Parts: sequence; C-alpha cells; structure tokens
Amino acid sequence: MHFVITFLIKGNKTLTSPDFSLKDIPGSGGRMDIMCRCLTSSLLVSHGIRKNIEVFLCLEGEPNPPRCIRVRGDQVRHLSPDERSTAIIIQKALRAYMPGKEMESTPGVFISDTTFSELVERFKERLIVLDENGEKLTSRIPFDDPCFVLGDHLGFSKKEEELLARAKLKISVSPLILHASHCIVLVLHRLDEMKL
Repeated sequence: MHFVITFLIKGNKTLTSPDFSLKDIPGSGGRMDIMCRCLTSSLLVSHGIRKNIEVFLCLEGEPNPPRCIRVRGDQVRHLSPDERSTAIIIQKALRAYMPGKEMESTPGVFISDTTFSELVERFKERLIVLDENGEKLTSRIPFDDPCFVLGDHLGFSKKEEELLARAKLKISVSPLILHASHCIVLVLHRLDEMKL
C-alpha cells in the first residue's frame, strides 16, 4: 500500500526497554505518554482507524537506543484511545526486537533499530518539519505524500536541526507552542479539508 501521509516522531528520552510501569507511563517511560498520544492522534478517528497513514516512533532513551516502532494504519489492530493500551502495544514491540531486523510484534506494528537520521534521509524528498517558526499552514501542501516530522518536548539536537534544514518545508499550525499530539490533530484537520 502507498501511504499518503507519514508521521515521524522523535522521543529523545523515551525508554527503549519494555520495563516501564503502566501505572506511571510518563515518569517510568521517559515520556512514553507523548509517543502514545502521538500514535493515537495520528491514526484514530471515531470508531475507526485512518488507513492511509504510517507512523514512525523514534525512541532514543535508555538503555538501548535507537529503537524505531513503525505502525501501519491499514494493518494495525486493537488500537484504542487510552494511553495504557497503546503503551502495552509499544511494550510488545520492544519485547519483539531483534538486532538488525525489522520484526512484527502485533498486526501492523513493527520494530527495528532504524535511526532517526536514516528516516530523515529516506523521506527527504517529501519532508515537512512542524515548527512554531514555520510558514502558516494555510494553502495546499506542495506534494501529495508528505512526511511530517515532530520532536517531543525536548525538540531536536543541533546536528538534527542541521539535517532537518534540508526539509522541503517548515510549517506552523499555531502561533503558540503546542503539544506534538495536538499539532498532529491540526495537521490532519487541514489535510482532511484538502481531501488528501
């Protein structure tokens, strides 16, 4: 399947082990809650899942970075809006990891050691960075299969900023600094209006 919309989300301190507590997902998971919210914001609609979206969660926290969790909207099952059930899906993915391979842990959920930089390079021809200093998202996006890049509350390193400087476009969805998951909702709202 050709994915029309891709989201690439970086978790700077997000745990790369399944050993975080479901009773304290933000604290024990290195802000795993942000990854959970971004995943559900990207894929869920009322009583359904967006089939044309693929999400990459780039986890770079302790103890074994990097870990990349890829979720396909056309294949994923049992994705619910609550953080706990989403965190369980991520835990299962982290347990399925095998070095040098991409493994499917549950339907439509894959894990590998692909790096954030490798993904930026892979999607460089259709990369759009969400940045509060970017252009306003008021007109049609210049290509039909955008890859949106978001950081967590810590943003990007200087080296990553240099890498992302080559992006085709930087856009802003609000004059305020918003949560990454809220930015995703606003982007999708705009794309829905454009019928992408």
